[in-house]
Amino acid sequence: MQDLNKPKDSSKGAAVKRPHTLQLERNERLTISGVLSVKSYNDKEIALILSEYILVVAGEGLNIDKLSIDDGNIVIDGAVLSLKYLKTLEKGSFLKRLAK
Repeated sequence: MQDLNKPKDSSKGAAVKRPHTLQLERNERLTISGVLSVKSYNDKEIALILSEYILVVAGEGLNIDKLSIDDGNIVIDGAVLSLKYLKTLEKGSFLKRLAK
């Protein structure tokens, strides 16, 4: 099984920042680069961790055809109906908000 954890820059211990690109072919095949990890997936929704965002791909019959976290590439097959960007929170910010 492939490790879906966020890759680290071994020289600094910091999270890797990658630019991302999207290529959608006839709403049936989505190729994305710059993926750090897969947060969750099922046949209706796939959530991907990018450097500064979470990208949520929604559709029907979604399937991860190819995945290479080391290279940051993923290919998703199925009927892609929407793409939604969510801003990621800084680590620990949820706990900080609870403490207030």
